[in-house]
Amino acid sequence: MIAGAATMTGGGARVDAPAKPPRYRADIDGLRAMAVLSVIGFHAFPYSMKGGFVGVDIFFVISGYLISTIIFNGLRNGTFSFAEFYSRRVRRIFPALAIVLLAAYAIGWFVLVAEDYGQLGKHIAGGSGFVSNFLFWNEAGYFTAGADTKPLLHLWSLGIEEQFYIVWPLLLYWVWKRRESLPYVMAAIIIGSFAINIVHSRTDATADFYSPLSRFWELLMGAVLAHLTLRKTALRAGFQNLKSFAGLALIGSALLFLDNGSPFPSWRALLPTVGAFLVISAGADAWPNRMILSRREVVWFGLISYPLYLWHWPLLSYARIVELEQPSRSVRIAAVLASIFLAWLTFRLIEKPIRSAGRTRYAVGALGMVLGLILIGGAGTYYADGFPRRAINRDERLLFLADYEKLYKSGLSRAYREECDFYVQKEASNSGSIDGDCTRMGEKGTYFLWGDSHAQALSLGIRSLLPDSLRLAQVATSSCSPSFAKSNQAQRAETCDASNAFAAKEIRRIRPAVVFLAQKDNHERTDWGAMADAIHAAGGGKVVLLGPVPEWLPSLPEVIVKNYWGTGSSRAKIGLDPQVFDTDAALARKYGESSKLTYVSLASRLCNADGCLATVPGVEGLNLMAVDYGHLSPKGSAYVVTKIIRPALESMKVF
Repeated sequence: MIAGAATMTGGGARVDAPAKPPRYRADIDGLRAMAVLSVIGFHAFPYSMKGGFVGVDIFFVISGYLISTIIFNGLRNGTFSFAEFYSRRVRRIFPALAIVLLAAYAIGWFVLVAEDYGQLGKHIAGGSGFVSNFLFWNEAGYFTAGADTKPLLHLWSLGIEEQFYIVWPLLLYWVWKRRESLPYVMAAIIIGSFAINIVHSRTDATADFYSPLSRFWELLMGAVLAHLTLRKTALRAGFQNLKSFAGLALIGSALLFLDNGSPFPSWRALLPTVGAFLVISAGADAWPNRMILSRREVVWFGLISYPLYLWHWPLLSYARIVELEQPSRSVRIAAVLASIFLAWLTFRLIEKPIRSAGRTRYAVGALGMVLGLILIGGAGTYYADGFPRRAINRDERLLFLADYEKLYKSGLSRAYREECDFYVQKEASNSGSIDGDCTRMGEKGTYFLWGDSHAQALSLGIRSLLPDSLRLAQVATSSCSPSFAKSNQAQRAETCDASNAFAAKEIRRIRPAVVFLAQKDNHERTDWGAMADAIHAAGGGKVVLLGPVPEWLPSLPEVIVKNYWGTGSSRAKIGLDPQVFDTDAALARKYGESSKLTYVSLASRLCNADGCLATVPGVEGLNLMAVDYGHLSPKGSAYVVTKIIRPALESMKVF
């Protein structure tokens, strides 16, 4: 849900400016239209427009170009004024943003449970203060599950752009007055920012996506183009058409061939950014710019692109929340059409009147006060825990979902032993290690649990079987498959390698009697026989490979609420991911009779022709087998270990 709107605040080439604005170019509005429609296409129809999220990168280049052109002109003519510059930014950005924030708050009052409404309040405060990117950075990745239920997730890029607006004019003014070499300064910033982007893409994908340090190079590309244009070196006769076609080809390749499964921005962001650079540098007279991007209907979407971006994602997100699943295609189309209509109204009734009104400091002060009050209201809602006495919280289904959401977010740390997760510890305290108690040895022996978060989900059940004299050592890091080799997982390679190297070292030290291996997927990429040989060579005893558990799409709680509410059924068939059963069958065939390890099939024991166990037998209250799409709940963990894993271990004479 990329917020292309942030970079749409450049307002086409007709940005208000403290100095003479650049000549209006309809083709830039057309390029903005291409970008915003790509973003909307990705959000509404992600399987049809897989690379549409790159629209935000196009907007970053456009915004950097337009804003830098205005500042360069003002500095060159001696007419630049910080007060005028920022007052016009306020008049351009604040009105539509305030309306959308208020609308999101009002809708949330009626459809969000207390915890989610409190979260919305925090996001409203972050959006009003233009720090949304930092808030979402600390919550989850942009492409992770649950992101589509955050109605203001799209404001992350608005935060990055406003942070650029604060830093860049100040730096430009300083460089200009000191007569420093501007090209060298811009080159240094671009190289530094791009280097940070490349490093983060390999070590921390979430930081790479949300950090301004790894994004500023994209806006600076537009600034470089503005500098070249003013020096008459960017527009070369005879090359306009070639540059425009080449730029559109790069943008098109990004839209067609990129998807959210690869780290981004990384080097991949060069496709849309260099493409936008070339299209703008081609000039208004290039054939594609003149005949395609400057068409009246295309330009119209460019003119309303800022409010269109602001409106479209909250409507799609709330449709997802109300439907409790991905909305139907017709609902998504209706949401997009509604956002276009609301964007047009916002542009005609709010944006244009305010931008054309007299330039008074009172208007700027009033807008600042309004957004400040919205910030205070959002923060107050967050600290009031979302006003739990609202009527919406009497809806049993929503309370049910909220309880499991709360359990998943905050109630599993002890059960899962998150102190033994390298990734969690790194995120919490930038620690390069886990708690020493995770691998403490038992008086009469030690077992070892190695894997990812799905291994963590089995931890409580296994620990409950062990007598006090035995210990379960645990090294289980989110999204990290157990391995003695270097990781091939680009997004968490450093963390996974550290986790696995530590696990291997501790196995050699502890020499555990039993090593449990468990992970979510990608079982076919691992030679588990060779893995068992390596564990035995390191001093480990018996090796137990625990198969995958059933997984539901989008999640077990949502499947129950949507399809089984009030039926009393203990099993569910709807929403099951068939890939799990294919994986389980393949593992059973390959390792069922292995002399090197014991394979324990979980999916086959939890499921039959009527579906898979959705609730834990004999347990009242919050008794779902999983808390989300497939992570076992604490009660589910105890059941799986007691009823399935323990009998298998007894046959091995482990217990």
